[in-house]
Amino acid sequence: MPDLPIVAEGENARGERWYLKAGGSPADYYTMLETLHPDGRRDEGGMGGAPLYPGSRYNSYTGRADDGPLRVIVRTDPRVRRLRLSIRTTRDETLDLVPLAEDTEAGLAFFATLLPQPAELLSIQGFGDDGEPLPEPAPAPAPTPHLPPMTASPDSTASPGTARG
Repeated sequence: MPDLPIVAEGENARGERWYLKAGGSPADYYTMLETLHPDGRRDEGGMGGAPLYPGSRYNSYTGRADDGPLRVIVRTDPRVRRLRLSIRTTRDETLDLVPLAEDTEAGLAFFATLLPQPAELLSIQGFGDDGEPLPEPAPAPAPTPHLPPMTASPDSTASPGTARG
C-alpha cells in the first residue's frame, strides 16, 4: 500500500483523534481511517480497490479494532453532498454526514465517522445538492454470452464427474 496523504483530520467528543487518508491509482485506490485513542493506542482500517465500483454511487467500509469505535468510511461520486446513515446503538437512529474532503482528479468525495460501541451500520442513503435522495444507478446489463450455454446431449450416459471417451 502506498504512503497515503492525510485529506482530513479531527477529534470527536470522546477524545479520539482521527486521520482520513486517501490516494492511489484508478485501478487501486485506498481510503484509510487512522484513530489515535486518548490512551495513546493507534489503529487503522479501510479499503482499497476501484475508486467506485461500476454502477455504484459509493463504496463503503465498516470495521473496528478490538473494543474500539466502529469506523465508517464512504467514498462517493462527487454529486453526493450528504449521507444519511441509519445506525443502531441502544436504539435505531440516523446520522447525517457532509463530505470531509474531495479528490477532484479521481472524482471522489469522502465521508467518515467513528461510532461508539455497540453501534452498527444498518444502511446508507446519499443526497444531492437539492437535498433529494439519490437513487443507486441501475445495474449494468449482463454481458451477452459469446457461446451457447452448455447442455448435456440426450444420449449422455456418463455419470457426473466422469469422462466420456
